[in-house]
Order: sequence, then C-alpha cells, then structure tokens
Amino acid sequence: MVSITCTGCNKTYQIPDSELPENKPVDLLCPACNTVLRVQKDQQQTRAETKTPSQTGPELMERIVQTSKALPPMPQIIARANEVLSSDNSGFKEISQVLETDQAMATRVLRIANSAYYGVSVPVTSVQQASALLGFQTLFELITVVSSSRMMGKHLEGYNIEAKFVWKHSLSVAVGAKAIAEKYHPELINDAFMSGLIHDSGMVLLDSHVHKNQRQFNELLARGKTLQDAETEMFEFDHAALAARYLKNWKLPENLTHAIRYHHSPAECGHDPLACILHISDAMANTNNLESNFVMDNSALDAIGMPTDDLDQMTFDMEDMVDSIIKSMEA
Repeated sequence: MVSITCTGCNKTYQIPDSELPENKPVDLLCPACNTVLRVQKDQQQTRAETKTPSQTGPELMERIVQTSKALPPMPQIIARANEVLSSDNSGFKEISQVLETDQAMATRVLRIANSAYYGVSVPVTSVQQASALLGFQTLFELITVVSSSRMMGKHLEGYNIEAKFVWKHSLSVAVGAKAIAEKYHPELINDAFMSGLIHDSGMVLLDSHVHKNQRQFNELLARGKTLQDAETEMFEFDHAALAARYLKNWKLPENLTHAIRYHHSPAECGHDPLACILHISDAMANTNNLESNFVMDNSALDAIGMPTDDLDQMTFDMEDMVDSIIKSMEA
C-alpha cells in the first residue's frame, strides 16, 4: 500500500500496490482538488510533485485578481476624497460632505486627528476643523488610515498572523516610510505613507492559497526560506507581485505599484527611492518577525543616503507614533 498526501488540499490517500506499475511513476488526479499526484510503487510515502496550471503562475495570479473577495475594489470613500482633494474648486464643505456619507469613518478620523501623532494643540471636534488645522492632504491620510484598517486588519490563517499584528505592521511601515521620506526624499512623503499602508495587501489575497498548502509552506520556512521565496517556490510569484497586479485595478500611480512590487528587492529595480524607503521601513517594522527570515538589503540605505545609525532612533519613534494612533482608534 502506498500512502500519498496531496499538497493542494492535504488529504491523504492509500493506493494498493496492485494498482501501480513496478518502479515507474504514474500521475493521478486528487479526487478532492484535481491536483496532479505523482505516485511510485516503491515509495513509502510521497507528495504531489506537480500542480495543475490553475494552481501556479500567471493563471493563478490573474484568477486571484479577478475573483478574490479578500480585498475590495478601491474603497469609494478614498476614491471620492481623492477626487475632491485634487480639485481646485473644493473646500472644507466638500470634504465634509464626503465624510458625512460614512459617520463611522468620520468618527474614527476625528479620533486619530486628536492623537499625539498629529500634535494638534486644541481638541478637534469636526471634519471642517480638522481640515483647517491639518490641511487637506493630512485629512486624506487620515481617511486612508481608517479605510486600510478595515482592509488590512484581517487574520491571516495561512501565514499564522493575528489581525491586530497585520494591521499594526501595515501602519508601522506607513509611518516609518513617511518619516524616512520626510528626511531623505520629501517629494515622496504622501506616496510613502499610502504605499506603506497597503504594501502587504498581497498577503491578504494569497492567504487562502497558502493555507491550502500549509504543510509545504511551513516546511519551506523551516528550511530558512524567506516568506517571498517560499511563496515563489509554491506559486511562481510572491505577495508583492500579486499586490502590484491587484492594485493596478485601483488606478494608483505607477510609481506606487512599482515600489510595492519591489519592496522586498529594491536592487532589482535599480534602487527606486520609494521601493528603498518601503524596504527599510518594512525592516524597521519587522521586529516581531512578522515576515519570516526577513533580511534587509543595506544597499537600500546607501541608495537614499540614510546612515545605519539612524535606524534605531527612527524605529523607536515609529513604534511610539504607531502606538499613539492605535490607542486613539481604540478609544
């Protein structure tokens, strides 16, 4: 009797020796998920060696992009707020009207506006007051924070990451990236914050597929593979590539999706400054090893002129600011 475990669904089957040829592999379809299982009679236990085309590569990526419900299309309130803030004819009244369509959003925006991170000297009690004190761009930042907390605050079963840590990591990378940009590339401040919030959205999209291949994924990490290398070995793409493809549907500026695509490997895109900023901030925010076996590429520091000595203080400041934002949201 030959025992075989499918990597597609982790079901185990027992196949009588009499049904298999001697010392010759044979391909069978898993009855549960149609994964191709390569079985050989002289094996005591084997696993699937190949996968159907729909389970890997560009075909799988496109299927996830087109059918996944894990992430929404661009939240309408972000799209509308961006439209209003980009118009020369918009004022406090128009942006207030946008937020009035979602009172829960407005309430959380005001809570964050009163956090220590934004440093206002008087209590902020209305959206119009927040606009006047903080400016339109910061108000848009607040809207994206609240919206992304809904999107990114999800438990990732395949990656074994609790919802609160997924969201905290996303916010940390955004805050850290903004701080780095302020000091070394001020023209990228807004892009750094926005891309930081959603840089790991591909993990949300890919999580169910990782979970289906849990044993293989865990084995790859145990062997020292980085998160993205394990994903690539399993699916022929990683979560960064998937996020970049998905976010094209949001019609984000190309420099944002490009930086998200290469935030794990900035050297591969010629050390694009925004990709380098995301990479460094990701490393700063990875103190709890959220992304297994993460290794920072120090050439990213050199590319933007950031000395290694700045890392500790900026990491400390980032953690302090993130705690103040999260505390305000939980109030």
